[in-house]
Amino acid sequence: MLLKEKAIRARARGTMATVAALAAAAAVLASCGGHSKPKSVPTTSTTLPAPTTTAAPPPTAPLTGLPQPDSAQLNAPAVVLKIDNIDDARPQTGLADADIVYEEQVEGGLTRLAAVYQSSYPKVAGPVRSGRLTDEGIADDLNHPVYAMSGTNPMFLPILRSQPFTEVDDGNRPDLFYRAGPKPAPHNLYTNVESLAKAAKNPAPPAPLFQYREPNTPLTGAGVAPATHLTLGFSHTSIGWTFNAQSGAWQRTQNGTPHVDNTGAQLSATNVVVLFINYIISGVATGEGGPPAPIPEGIMTGTGQVWFLSGGQVVKGTWSRSGLTTPATYADSAGAPILLAPGKTWVELVPTGTVPSLS
Repeated sequence: MLLKEKAIRARARGTMATVAALAAAAAVLASCGGHSKPKSVPTTSTTLPAPTTTAAPPPTAPLTGLPQPDSAQLNAPAVVLKIDNIDDARPQTGLADADIVYEEQVEGGLTRLAAVYQSSYPKVAGPVRSGRLTDEGIADDLNHPVYAMSGTNPMFLPILRSQPFTEVDDGNRPDLFYRAGPKPAPHNLYTNVESLAKAAKNPAPPAPLFQYREPNTPLTGAGVAPATHLTLGFSHTSIGWTFNAQSGAWQRTQNGTPHVDNTGAQLSATNVVVLFINYIISGVATGEGGPPAPIPEGIMTGTGQVWFLSGGQVVKGTWSRSGLTTPATYADSAGAPILLAPGKTWVELVPTGTVPSLS
């Protein structure tokens, strides 16, 4: 009996120990259960780079390909101004401000200039001289520009006034012209190009007349060759262009001397275009004390040869123009477009058959 009680008490102690052990384990599990605060998990943050944007290139002036930050001037009309070019008229004023200057043959083998302004308007330009029918081909593709002159042959006046431009002269708008300076008449008539632009009946910017390559890039394409000097002649006017590598511009001479403006600076251009065109006789000039002289008219539609001088190089190709209100197109000998450098351009309208000297 005694042994049986001892066995029962031993089992009871064992059971109590087991219960105590189980209770202790439960307490440990409870301390790790859902009622405790969870451990924090370290986090990492990734900073994304700010999106990059490429600024749009600034708009460019249509007749130079140069940046034009002035939105009002970007949308301004072109102004074509006839400027005297005989020795008694030089030096001229305002030619350096022109986007494009055309040199055309007139009577007596002399030349006259048509200065085209759009990216800027000088307040003084001249001396202003009379118009010619060649000017149709210069002004008609500029989207209703202002065309300013000092009279013309009576046969030419109705033709010029019928063209798609605003014709202004010292007869119908004497308020826009004045005489000044030491030169004798008729070589002393001047105007304000900004005032001329305000006379436009349909003010709108012109379309580009040339295609432009990227700045600071050379001419490319078929037939490109080095060239640093050009000499060409009208029958009584000799013109020279020499490339200045330091400035990147072609400098102009006329009749053997530097062609300078009223400030004494030599006239220059980024590009020189030699356009070979046919001339016909459209009238006879009388007046200014000289004998009657045939008046040439340059035909600027059809096709012909063209030379482009730019950046100390030359490329020869062809020009083509279907109508007076359509800009010409230019292609090299492989048929690819010829691209000018952005900048100011002079266009020499030389008679077909002329053989300029190039070196």
